[in-house]
Amino acid sequence: MPPIVSDSHKEKKKKEILASALVCFAKKGFQVATIDDIVGHSGISKGAIYNYFKSKDEIYLELMSTDTKETYESLVKDLETYDSAIEKIDFLFNLYLLVDFSDKEIKGKFIVHDEFKLHASRHPELAEKLTDRRNQYFVDLLAGIIKEGQESGEIKKNLHPEVMADLFWSMINGVTVQSVYTDYPFKQVLTEMKQMFLEKIKA
Repeated sequence: MPPIVSDSHKEKKKKEILASALVCFAKKGFQVATIDDIVGHSGISKGAIYNYFKSKDEIYLELMSTDTKETYESLVKDLETYDSAIEKIDFLFNLYLLVDFSDKEIKGKFIVHDEFKLHASRHPELAEKLTDRRNQYFVDLLAGIIKEGQESGEIKKNLHPEVMADLFWSMINGVTVQSVYTDYPFKQVLTEMKQMFLEKIKA
């Protein structure tokens, strides 16, 4: 009879695999890094890894889902401390203005996410999952804040909340991509974007 493995042990192993995978993806790139690299870094056998994940794609999706859920829950909690929709949007801009791209771990995470997006663009099923994630956690969040602002009279009523939310995240994505690959005036550009965006939406 095989040994009974507790749920806490399984969860611990999964976290170890995911942590090692993130290091390997950041170091070598998503496409180049292999399951063998994750085995070497984690010390967990390939068979054991495949007990938890069917593929490298599945490992990344789990990594992304965990990271996104934690980020989303933290954002919602922080946003609840603000009453004004404009203050909430200002807070989101400021959150990204505080990102330190000289930190290798932070920079590595952004690079891994960008590489996986390119990988997913060639695989419709993966691309759909990324789109669903973006809409569920990010676009819907900001669109909801914009709708609140429209109801309170802070934000122009003729604006389309989902379009403006997409515009916001496209700006954030654009400056972060530039910042991880080039010597880019991230803070200055994002500060200008913040001012333009807020001027655009204020009633």
